[in-house]
Amino acid sequence: MMSTQATAAEWIEAIAGKASLPMPVVQEVLDRHAVEPQSTLPRRKSLRIRSVTLKGIKEGTVADGPFGQTFTFGPGLWAIVSDQNFRGKSTLLGVIQGGIRGDIHERVKPDVWRWLSKAEVVFEANGIGHRLLVTKEAGDPDKGAAGSFSREQEGGWFTLYEGTVGKPLERAVEDAMLAEFGFARFHAHNEKDGSHTHGWPVIASALFVDGPGKAVFGELLVDAIPLRLLQMFMGLPWVSTYTAAATALKRLRATKAERPTASRGLGDRLRTRLEAVDASLSSARGRVRPGPDRAVLRATMLEQDRRLLALREGIEETRQEAVRVDRQLQGATTLLLETRRALQQLRDERAAGVVLRTLRPVCCPSCDAGIDHNRHSRADEGSTCALCGTRQAPDEDEDALRLEELQRDVDDVEVNVAELSAQATKAQASQRGAEAELSKAIEASRATEAALRAEGSADLEMEIRGLEAQREQLLALIAAEEEEEEKEEAATGAHDEAVLQAAEEVTKDLYDGLAREILADVSREITTLSRSFGVQNIESMDWGTGGAMRIVQGKAPTSFGRLSPGENLRVRIAAALAVIEVARQRMYGRHPGLLVLDSPGAQEMAPADFAALLSRVHEAIQSAGDIQIIVGARADPTLLDVVPCDHVTHAHGERFLF
Repeated sequence: MMSTQATAAEWIEAIAGKASLPMPVVQEVLDRHAVEPQSTLPRRKSLRIRSVTLKGIKEGTVADGPFGQTFTFGPGLWAIVSDQNFRGKSTLLGVIQGGIRGDIHERVKPDVWRWLSKAEVVFEANGIGHRLLVTKEAGDPDKGAAGSFSREQEGGWFTLYEGTVGKPLERAVEDAMLAEFGFARFHAHNEKDGSHTHGWPVIASALFVDGPGKAVFGELLVDAIPLRLLQMFMGLPWVSTYTAAATALKRLRATKAERPTASRGLGDRLRTRLEAVDASLSSARGRVRPGPDRAVLRATMLEQDRRLLALREGIEETRQEAVRVDRQLQGATTLLLETRRALQQLRDERAAGVVLRTLRPVCCPSCDAGIDHNRHSRADEGSTCALCGTRQAPDEDEDALRLEELQRDVDDVEVNVAELSAQATKAQASQRGAEAELSKAIEASRATEAALRAEGSADLEMEIRGLEAQREQLLALIAAEEEEEEKEEAATGAHDEAVLQAAEEVTKDLYDGLAREILADVSREITTLSRSFGVQNIESMDWGTGGAMRIVQGKAPTSFGRLSPGENLRVRIAAALAVIEVARQRMYGRHPGLLVLDSPGAQEMAPADFAALLSRVHEAIQSAGDIQIIVGARADPTLLDVVPCDHVTHAHGERFLF
């Protein structure tokens, strides 16, 4: 077995020996599939919180009003404590987590988010300052806040992102952190979620322990995330190379599986089948009887369909014209009747007036007194009424004029009615003609359809067309087979699978050996820490290369998922500290050395166990001066005795942290 410190040349030589191929051929295959040796141990990384600033206006508390507080941090052990619960510890720790993930708005409770007008987190990534700033109106419940992400540069801040909070801001933080720490997004696939990608949010989750969880390390259990995070933080050499080789091999095999396998003699069988199809096609064409050309019939039918459409449109136009003329004729007829009625009424009124004026009453209709006949004569001469003496103006001329006008109106309307009647008759005749033409066209179309459906001819045509399609398909398959045979003969990429498989096996030997060593170290450290934290009857813990943690507790095998909530939390804290400690002991790795613990003593942890936990945390800090651990908890003498006074932020009594 090769040493984990093998060089790139030794690695290629081992692959060439395993695949029984020359080294230049191996190198060419690896280059083509982008499989590169990455054997260098990574340098240590660091992530430190500098400060957190919160401003806003509190509402609904015993201490309402404006607030503004800046919390500063540095290397070492730091404590955020309060004498009472609900004084802002978890909020402050949530802002820290949101600051390095870019999602402060998701890490703060809605009521506290409403108070805030400013939340600023300043941190160092490998000694370079970064700042995430979120501002909004205090009292605004919406998440429509403005966010910015900046990098420290030449004494100022260079803006990397400025805009709304949400996914764009989170992505800007993720891109910067992945580049800074040398991490890469890793892809995974499972039956439940399908293919997906994990990035900085999943990686950063391993830096925070806020209670019991499903995973030993980090937040997610799927896709072997705890083990992959451990490998990433420990910076195992050859892991990226192994992944690239395994991925390339899977891709190559999948491509081969999707491509039809060239069977021996396939080309001969295809050509034999082509000869049979040609014979059947010749026989079918020989059975074609003289008759109408079906192609011509189809073209005729298409033309008839277009004509039918045009005729239907024409019928609709003539129908609308007939309806329009008929409406006009009805209106004109009605007008003629009304005009004639007015003329007759005027004639009747004039005749009645003449009759009344010719009457010569001999006595008064009121008192029966006799009327002198001479009086009528004198009244006629003076144009007055013989009875009442009212002067009368002759209106015969005016009535005559009105009669003439009405008569002219009647004559005009009669002419209009006659014209409209002629137009209506013509429109109806046009409509009937168009309908008759449409009927003839429909009959012709049906006759063409009947000719196309002639028994026997359609089936024979379908048979011929099917044989022609088979012939074309066989010709295409024969051409593809000949091309595939040419490729096989050229032997292009013939050694790819052998080289990639050898690369996977050789690299796995390098990676697997070191992985087992590191997992053994981490398992021992977790076991020791868990015992000191009060996990009872722990005999051994073994974190295997498959990702599962095998635990022996009280001589009985168990698993992480079956631990009690208190034991679960203790083991999670132990795992986080173990990774930091093993990376420190081996003097390499990419764990940034930041750990945030939220209320570690909340899960029924005895004071002695809590003191042991803090003592081991303090030892880890003293062993490596570049580690930063922030603990949020209830104020306790065991905690205050361990943490330096100037590293404690204490909310005394009923006070709030901010």
